[in-house]
Amino acid sequence: MILSAFDMNTAGHQAPGLWTHPGDQSHRYKDLDYWTDLAQRLERGGFDCLFLADVLGAYDVYNGSRDAAVSGAAQIPVNDPLLIISAMAAVTERLCFGVTVSLTYELPYAFARKMSTLDHITQGRIAWNVVTSYQQSAAVNLGLDRQIPHDERYEIGEEFLEVCYKLWESSWEDDAVVHDRSSGIYTDPAKVHDINHAGKYYTVPGPHLSEPSPQRTPYLFQAGASARGRLFAARHAEAVFLTGTNPHDMRPIVDLLRMQIAEQGRDPRSVRFVMMLAPITGPTAQAAKAKLAEILAHGNHDTALALYGGWTGVDLSKTPRDLPLQKFEGDSVRAMLDMLTRVDSELVWTTERLAHWLCLGGMSAATVGDPEAIVDEMERWMEIADVDGFNLARTVAPGSMDDFIELVVPVLRRRGHVPPDPLPAMTMRERFGGKRRLPDDHPGASYRPGVTTVRTVSPVTFEARPRKIGLLVTLTAKPGKQDELIAWLRDSLDDVMNEPGTITWYAYRIDETTFGIFDTFCDEIGRHAHINGKVTESLGELTASLLSRPPEVRQIDVLAVKSS
Repeated sequence: MILSAFDMNTAGHQAPGLWTHPGDQSHRYKDLDYWTDLAQRLERGGFDCLFLADVLGAYDVYNGSRDAAVSGAAQIPVNDPLLIISAMAAVTERLCFGVTVSLTYELPYAFARKMSTLDHITQGRIAWNVVTSYQQSAAVNLGLDRQIPHDERYEIGEEFLEVCYKLWESSWEDDAVVHDRSSGIYTDPAKVHDINHAGKYYTVPGPHLSEPSPQRTPYLFQAGASARGRLFAARHAEAVFLTGTNPHDMRPIVDLLRMQIAEQGRDPRSVRFVMMLAPITGPTAQAAKAKLAEILAHGNHDTALALYGGWTGVDLSKTPRDLPLQKFEGDSVRAMLDMLTRVDSELVWTTERLAHWLCLGGMSAATVGDPEAIVDEMERWMEIADVDGFNLARTVAPGSMDDFIELVVPVLRRRGHVPPDPLPAMTMRERFGGKRRLPDDHPGASYRPGVTTVRTVSPVTFEARPRKIGLLVTLTAKPGKQDELIAWLRDSLDDVMNEPGTITWYAYRIDETTFGIFDTFCDEIGRHAHINGKVTESLGELTASLLSRPPEVRQIDVLAVKSS
């Protein structure tokens, strides 16, 4: 099991308002010993990695102002994550570091040197979380008139990585540095090569400035959640960072990504899937519940909604707290909207419910219980969702990590998920199950010296290779409400007929009180339109009066269909 701690160089990360907790020390993020102590604590506790998030702009969507974010420390003030890694590496031997850097506001030639430097200094214990940024406030303060459109940012990202692969993998041969004192030659000039890149977005004619580092290319994380982001991850990612609240809903996403990875000519099992999770634990279940109540008592709903506004571009400041949310469209983190507005076990979201949920680890799944229950839940996620590990979000710093290390890690060790003795020092790529260098089937490996032609892989899209996506919905009627539910199902057919992205829609009866819906879509766009359409909205309005419990929903991939 991969264990990663999720943090940020700021006081308020994924737990809005928790900096007010009397035990919280996150205001010390400015002190170097805050970070070196955390790194040593994580290494002693059996963690594999510290994963650092970042943003480049203030959250200013909520109420049309950054005030709520600034006053509540919603990831502002925030410092650069790159600059604290070398200090943490100096006081640890085994802990690895993942760092978020947005390629949108970097130049690949200079950025490649930064990452090579960190790879040298950490002895290969570095990973890059590849993001393209989504904040309008970042764009306008970094030289752009507006944010670059979502899909174009990924096109820029493709070329950015191509340039970096050329610099990291092909510019310097392995034996270029000779360090020959007798001849006075440090590097053999014949073994350092220009990359001669001339593309749509970047022109880089010369060589890499750094000699080859332990991994050459840093280990690559990606958190692509939109359809375009997942395609980018399928091509480049060595580990995928996931967010969600239900392992049954997450499994189709993992399966889809593994299929897309295979379609890129890569081993789908070589890519690790790491789930964000906020654990709240104590010696007993009762103690854990008491901690949860204390955490939620310090949560700040306005700060939470300021974060949500930045993540989605949706301003909920004028929305009544107790009314169902409307269905919004937006460019910022499309998958966040999809996760909240899709048909799920919680069909109707209110602003108040959303803010309450965000106060416990932000977008992450959360689990509350004694150590055995926490590990049970982690094992359930691994079995059902097919994930390889967890990125653990803090609530109270450093108390929540201390609780996990003291109480949960011994159970993980006893069940064989964490080694009983520390693993030897190794590179990030080796620790996550690979070799020191990029695997041969990774697109970056094709740029190594001696390769005369660069492998090109056509992007896999739903249009180029259609994949039908389906939803299985189970509805349980209240006693005496069966006929009304049947009438609603029949009436809904007219609305479904007007949805061009819905291929098939079946309503059926399972037993006296149980009914089902099976619908298929040509692609994710069709599914997204359906779950934000009239049928889903109507069902949300009728759930309380017709159903004995919320609808049970599974997303599936339709593998084969017989057509007459």
